[in-house]
Amino acid sequence: MPYVIKHAITSKLYTCMLVNGYRLPYYGTKFWDDEEAALHEYQDFLDKQNITEPSSWELLELTENQLKMCNVKLKNDSRVILHWDEVKQAAAASISPLES
Repeated sequence: MPYVIKHAITSKLYTCMLVNGYRLPYYGTKFWDDEEAALHEYQDFLDKQNITEPSSWELLELTENQLKMCNVKLKNDSRVILHWDEVKQAAAASISPLES
């Protein structure tokens, strides 16, 4: 199952530009295919993104369908931000107030 990065305080999911299997760029939810890779790589990834306080981010396991729905809600639009709703076990999308 895929693993994504979630901010522990705000529940925001980390999104960025990615490249799919066809080598096409898209705006999506950063993920790793398995827990071992995620555990070994996510802190280094955050450091390379110049994230302040990388320790405030944690891994979240999703189903394949949940990850797909995250990317659908993003609509390939970098203005959209995702927050994980623990009760609904789904991402909620909104337009970033800085981009409106």
